[in-house]
Amino acid sequence: MFERFTDDARQVTVRAQTEARGMGHPRIGTGHLLVALAAEPAGAGARALREHGLPSGTLRDAVRVSAAETPPRSRGRLARIHLPFTKSAKRAMELSLREAIARGHRSITTGHVLLGALRVEDGAAVRALHDAGADPAALRATAERLIEEAPE
Repeated sequence: MFERFTDDARQVTVRAQTEARGMGHPRIGTGHLLVALAAEPAGAGARALREHGLPSGTLRDAVRVSAAETPPRSRGRLARIHLPFTKSAKRAMELSLREAIARGHRSITTGHVLLGALRVEDGAAVRALHDAGADPAALRATAERLIEEAPE
């Protein structure tokens, strides 16, 4: 599936791993994808988050709070291993593919990744958005509009 990702969408997955490591988390979750999307300089996913006043720092704090029940691991140990995706993050990736296909797009963009993460309603991304005072449904509508206005 990753062969269909645009360069920016691939970079989001790499950045999400960096975010997970930085938080001491043993897996990459939808919350880490959300923070990584917000840190992107361009793309429909990042633009949608910015339009809703959701910078990466705010989302990073919300992800940390929503994951507080998971004790962090040693960053040194995590730096040496490949971090797997959580079930929710895997589901978000599958859903991002479905979002692209539903729109007749050949590539999976950052906008599709955001839409996929938003569809995992019990995932850390949606919890973090609620914790940050954001409306996931409104964010989804913005992302859909931006994808249609300017496909990446």
